[in-house]
Amino acid sequence: MSDRTEEKPLEHHGRILEAEIRTTATPEQVYEAWADPEKIAQWFVDRAEGTAEPGGTSTWFFDKFNFRIPYEVLHAEPGKRFAIRWNAPPGRSAGLHEVTITKEGGLTVMRMIESGFREGAEWDEEYEGTASGWHMALAVLKHYLEHYFGKPRSSFLAMKPAEYTFERLLPLHRTASGLQKWLTTSGAFGEAGGRFQMQLKEGESVTGVVLAKGKRETALSWEEIDGALELKGFSMGPQKMICVRGCGWGLSAARTKEIEQQMERAMERLSQALASASHAAP
Repeated sequence: MSDRTEEKPLEHHGRILEAEIRTTATPEQVYEAWADPEKIAQWFVDRAEGTAEPGGTSTWFFDKFNFRIPYEVLHAEPGKRFAIRWNAPPGRSAGLHEVTITKEGGLTVMRMIESGFREGAEWDEEYEGTASGWHMALAVLKHYLEHYFGKPRSSFLAMKPAEYTFERLLPLHRTASGLQKWLTTSGAFGEAGGRFQMQLKEGESVTGVVLAKGKRETALSWEEIDGALELKGFSMGPQKMICVRGCGWGLSAARTKEIEQQMERAMERLSQALASASHAAP
């Protein structure tokens, strides 16, 4: 169902986050990736409920974080626009999430605006962490749209509390010598768009393309499992976390569990490497 007030612009308040991707997928596929509960669970949330109808509710579930977000659907125009609102508690602006879809030069352009973030230096970490997370998520969305659209995925997640600065974490994520301290026996990756190959400590091969490389995190494709791999660092309240997250489209539950257990052991090694780097720092 399309929204009859689709031309009315939304009023975004607070700090605003904007991002876009360009893809060979159709506008209808991009729309479905957001609005269809089954398809958004194939690249972003663990699961979703609701229908894409103005006035309805769309609920996103992040089961591994024990977190759910109910959104009011404001606009739902297939192939063109999807907008939802999180009704915030007192003292905060409502969170608006708006996706618009157009065709430009033979490609589909998806533009995302998310608003309602709090202003002020004390909220910079919240904003920057969310911006980094969306940078990775949209890279995975583009990969999903162009290679695995409509295929179910199985996800794995390994995370651990740790004390670090990104100046110490990123060399462990992005240099051959750093990766060998916790994840690989050989190989590394370069800039976004470049191909790479790595051998993991427990024998897995990871071959693919660098999907995104931000100031804090990295997203890689993983061809051997028809999937993706993210090397992440973020905050959960006052606690900093290190994390490896990934998925495989069509990956079996047993294989997913096996990889997750490998990544949990890798998190232990990364935690130890960060502790050693901290002790060695002047």
